[in-house]
Amino acid sequence: ASASASASASAQQPAAISAFAKVNGIRSSIIATKSHLSSTTEDLVFTDSSSNTLTPVTSFDDGVSPFEITTPIYYVNDKPHIGHAYTSTACDVIARFMRLSGREVFFLSGTDEHGQKVEQSAAKKGVDPQDFVDDVSQSFRDLLKLMNISNDEFIRTTSEQHKESVKHLWRTLVDKGFIYKGTYSGWYSVRDECFYNESELVDGNAPTGAEVEWVAKEESYFFKLSAFEDQLLEMYENSPDMIAPPSRRNEVSSFVRGGLRDLSVSRTSFKWGVPVPDDEEHVMYVWIDALANYMSALGYPNDDPEGNFAKFWPASVHVVGKDILRFHAVYWPAFLMAAGLPLPKRVYAHGWWTKDGEKISKSLGNVIDPVDLVATYGVDPTRFFLMSEVPFGNDGDFSNSSMIYKCNANLANEYGNLAHRLCTLVYKNCDQAIPIPGALTAEDEELLAKAKAARGNAAEQVANQAISQYANVMINLVKDANKYIDVMAPWALKKTDTERMSTVLYVLMETLRYASILYQPIIPDSANKILDQIMVPKDERTFAHLETSPLTPGKAMDGPPKIIFSRFEVPGDVEAANKKAQEKPAKKKKQQQSQVPIEIDIARLDIRVGVITKAWEHEEADKLFCEEIDIGEESPRQIASGLREHYKVEDLVGQRVLVLTNLKSRKLVGFPSHGMVLCASNDDKTEFVEPPADAAVGERIRVEGFEGDAATENQVGKKKMMDKIFPDLKTNDDGVASYKGIPLMTSAGACKAQTGLAGADVA
Repeated sequence: ASASASASASAQQPAAISAFAKVNGIRSSIIATKSHLSSTTEDLVFTDSSSNTLTPVTSFDDGVSPFEITTPIYYVNDKPHIGHAYTSTACDVIARFMRLSGREVFFLSGTDEHGQKVEQSAAKKGVDPQDFVDDVSQSFRDLLKLMNISNDEFIRTTSEQHKESVKHLWRTLVDKGFIYKGTYSGWYSVRDECFYNESELVDGNAPTGAEVEWVAKEESYFFKLSAFEDQLLEMYENSPDMIAPPSRRNEVSSFVRGGLRDLSVSRTSFKWGVPVPDDEEHVMYVWIDALANYMSALGYPNDDPEGNFAKFWPASVHVVGKDILRFHAVYWPAFLMAAGLPLPKRVYAHGWWTKDGEKISKSLGNVIDPVDLVATYGVDPTRFFLMSEVPFGNDGDFSNSSMIYKCNANLANEYGNLAHRLCTLVYKNCDQAIPIPGALTAEDEELLAKAKAARGNAAEQVANQAISQYANVMINLVKDANKYIDVMAPWALKKTDTERMSTVLYVLMETLRYASILYQPIIPDSANKILDQIMVPKDERTFAHLETSPLTPGKAMDGPPKIIFSRFEVPGDVEAANKKAQEKPAKKKKQQQSQVPIEIDIARLDIRVGVITKAWEHEEADKLFCEEIDIGEESPRQIASGLREHYKVEDLVGQRVLVLTNLKSRKLVGFPSHGMVLCASNDDKTEFVEPPADAAVGERIRVEGFEGDAATENQVGKKKMMDKIFPDLKTNDDGVASYKGIPLMTSAGACKAQTGLAGADVA
């Protein structure tokens, strides 16, 4: 900005900030404090920094104490897969959210490196077990780094610190009379590192599908698990939120009610494990070794009142896959009860991923490598999809098309487009500085209220590990901002009311600040890039700063905005582009004629979501309206539509429409029209075809089964594509615009005739 502009801005800042602060409600309490006792009554709390709580109080968390969150430690028999990336990212989102809320966090991950399976895998490769686990463990640490996981500690069960902790726990259990020596015979799964009862086998295999082998009369140490049946059932009854989601708690309760047998906790048939104290012929059964990591990483048995064990134990939440819930919800609390140690506050079991509806397995060749995902889509889009696609706790299905459509819709079209469009408007129209607001209207206050409420709404979801619902809070806030910008049309205000334009842009910038600060746990790198663009200082990006540190009006921007999220091409588009790139340019007419003709279908038309921002009657044509329509481009399109017999001009501004964009500009009675507004018509009526209210401006319409590049404006005209495509464009019995019976879709749903006009032509 120029020196004179900066000086003028500085003079207006105090009044502007004062006016804005009045509505912004700085340092106001959001929701009155109220605790709740179970997840069935969602009486969650959010307060500002003047209160004693930092995050919502739940039946299992006081909202203020130091917070330990753990992934399971990952077994090192193979390289990481999508499940490891999923669990790690979920824990990372929660850990980041808690840190930004002001909580002291210890986020633990690591690798489980002992057991018969590891010993066998190392032998097959002809390497020492320690060398084998060193190599595979590194691949898991590399994955965490790749996925931008912010764990505070990475524990390895082969570390001396861990071994000493496990031995101390073993001795404690022996001293308290809960471990004894006997002999064992039964079914054992090497893959699961677990013994199974005969009644648990399914078609001769473990419930997980793993093969089992009969272990006959092997000497073993046993843990008196049967002694804790009543205590465990009492715990499930009295602390129903300790195990989540509720369906998993019911599974665990049912298992325990079926009767518990004492648990074999040592083996003599292999040597790769922690030796049993005073009896090194035995190594500890992998689960008593593995589960102790949650305490060994904190320094257990260190009883220093200032140490991590005293500070962070019991753990706030263990996040695990549903396949290992039994070990965490039955064996682990029983071990701790026997040792006289506090129990973890929460165990949350998430579901599994399938691919294109099929179970993921090496034999099917459909294993999803998270490294490949990141290479294809980037870190933040991968994190976003994994966290937002399915409710946390449920099973989820992965497909490339689902990922592309979701990231394009929610990140590129909505969040990224909002940020780039807004920052471009501000940079070009506000002296390259944060706009200076005037008086706020009710509409301004409504959007700002939604932005302020987003923190509390998000915190409620994260407090219960409802991560996909937290993502939805953010998605909806961005949608609200996009609706506001469409209605307010600041690009039009530039010509009529520059002060109002500045106010609208400031309100949007503030909403973007809220959204980006709150988006940091899910997409940390991208959210911070947007915060950089809107000039939020790096030390003002915690949740406490949401209320206390609004944007400074008149502050110069660093430079023109950059695009943060690029759209991904759908697979059909990529194939078409590759084919086109491989074709050599034709030099002769004969060669051109021999080329395969372009397939003409709905995919060749570039139809976009738009909103009419300005409309007036054509002065020389009785049937035409002249319109300016925002389709997500830098400036609105000018289009003439023959709709004066069907609409009043005052009904048009704010109307959401579908615009056919790849048409050559032509003059209609002297007015340059560049595009076509799609309408549904029959002999009696003509009405707009409308996209869903939540569809992002500029989003391209898609029709399932018809993917590919849009044709050029020249191709559409020369090949008379509209004449060949429009006969198959109709509304169905529900008024949904369809091509050959297949609905015209946005990421928010189908496009419909305004009043549901059925059986109409669309053109």
